[in-house]
Amino acid sequence: MPPWVDPDSHGRVFHPQTDRDWSRVFRECDGGPGFAGVLSVAKRSRCRTVVIEERYIDVDYRSDYSAFWSKRFNAVSPFARRVHFFRSRLGDKQLHRLPAKCGYLGYSVLRPTPHSEGRVGRTILAPPPQLKQATIASVTDEVSLFGNRLLIKGAPFSEQDGEFLRCAHAAIWGCHYSAFRRGLTGRRSTAELAELVPTLLSARRALPSPGMKPEQIQAVFAATGQPALIYAIDQLPEVLGVENPAPQFDVHKNRMPAGFWDTRVFSVVCRYLNSGFPVMVITRDHAFNIVGWFVRAGRIRFVVCDDQQHPYEVVDNPFKDRRRPWVGIMVPLPPKVFLSGEMAENWGHRTLSSVGSNPKVPPSWRAISSSLGTVPKGVSLRSFLRDSRDYKARLAVQGRSPATVRGLRLARLPHYVWVIEAHDRSKRKSGKPCVLAEVLFDPDSSDHKHRQPRRDSLSMPGLTVITPPDGGRPVPIIEPERPWRSQLAVNPTT
Repeated sequence: MPPWVDPDSHGRVFHPQTDRDWSRVFRECDGGPGFAGVLSVAKRSRCRTVVIEERYIDVDYRSDYSAFWSKRFNAVSPFARRVHFFRSRLGDKQLHRLPAKCGYLGYSVLRPTPHSEGRVGRTILAPPPQLKQATIASVTDEVSLFGNRLLIKGAPFSEQDGEFLRCAHAAIWGCHYSAFRRGLTGRRSTAELAELVPTLLSARRALPSPGMKPEQIQAVFAATGQPALIYAIDQLPEVLGVENPAPQFDVHKNRMPAGFWDTRVFSVVCRYLNSGFPVMVITRDHAFNIVGWFVRAGRIRFVVCDDQQHPYEVVDNPFKDRRRPWVGIMVPLPPKVFLSGEMAENWGHRTLSSVGSNPKVPPSWRAISSSLGTVPKGVSLRSFLRDSRDYKARLAVQGRSPATVRGLRLARLPHYVWVIEAHDRSKRKSGKPCVLAEVLFDPDSSDHKHRQPRRDSLSMPGLTVITPPDGGRPVPIIEPERPWRSQLAVNPTT
């Protein structure tokens, strides 16, 4: 059995500077063509030190080895490599005691699969500087390297191996590992995830894996405690304040698939990315994850982790993407999130419109109601799911009054809340505090369009009203009539 890794060395250290140096790292790691994309991200992040950790025992690859690769006549090695990237220049003598500020950029596990395509296993890299303004569904991972405790924040990435794991497995794992690192579910190895695929939903044999159907993907998420919402691109929900585009037709006057023109996909995807959840995209023959978004030249761009490409790939236009048309979107969520983002935003729109339509309310309230959805200087809604502990932690740095911060922190809220913020577009564009109003909804409320979800609080200019559970009396809090910073733009604090 080939060892694949050096049995006589703890690891190797490289200091790439030139393209020739990076080519040498690529050859020494033997990570296959997919690893070139990993190195490109590290290079863009100004990596100065690459450490190859030999004979690494990876829980995911070892599970794959036990379930599949060890059963091959010409078996591969049971050991993997782990490659680490640092912004600081480090020597071999420092590896057992790294400096406090070593500029850790992340790691990539390399599997000794028989095919060079698909050798990249569990990988988490810091987003490159070009994405510093992007909203990324990142998680914080903890790494132990020769006794050093390292932390890295980024989006999980992995390749399929083409036989045991396919693109859907890689995408499922990315969503699952994110949920695990957020404490939403226990960790499952890649082989465990593969074993959860119900074979009754496919007429084809289980191994080598032929790929997965959307129903099988959803079944795996349900089995891991992360039931998934599925959106068909040709049946995207209507949301108040969001434009419903007209269908487009080809030269033969045939209606084109919605994956070529339905702009509502941007609002659906961004709601969940703003909530910190990666979004799986399903095409006719592929699956991958959207992990972030940003605005450039006035247009939303998506950030993608596709196992057949590289981490943090930028998609400028989903309607012209080479994988088009996208046919479905899947979002695994905590089990008690029954209320969808679209329904929460619809009820937020209705609440603000109803409150502002009363002629007896302050002029600022009526202005919010009349400006909802108008462009270019009107009021737009931003909706996101937030852990209520995180929501309360961020209150102190939003610029809200001490009385409001105290009241909302003492409020009895569910584990998660749907936060609907009303933004002044012009203030948001200029970087000023832009939130004019806010509504909190219980996510375990009904998703029925005619059943109003339970409202935990309502904040309007000058007033916040908290609604306790169990029929408690509403708690009004008078506050200054001024905008505050969005929770999407601040970091939590204690």
